Amino acid sequence: MTVDTIGWDTAQRRAFGELTARSWLDADFRLRYEREPLSVLAEYDLRLSDGAPAPELPPEPGAELVIEVLTGSAAAPPPPPPPPCLLSLCFCLYTPGRAQR
Repeated sequence: MTVDTIGWDTAQRRAFGELTARSWLDADFRLRYEREPLSVLAEYDLRLSDGAPAPELPPEPGAELVIEVLTGSAAAPPPPPPPPCLLSLCFCLYTPGRAQR
């Protein structure tokens, strides 16, 4: 089962993207997902239909992974929401309504 075939919406796919990025940075977290995928998915508010297998985590990228939090200036209006993330290496983290710094 893959994220593409589960039927998750954009917010759920982004949550799984965050989970994936964390698994690439934290080997213990990745092992926990491999042992207890349903409980880890629940921590990210992700649920599977009854009997559906948990999606496999994508392999680690072959290059360096950099995660940056991008914010605008206090005088600038908040940016529009990013487009949906359709690639496994695109992790768009945006919280509507959250104060920008």
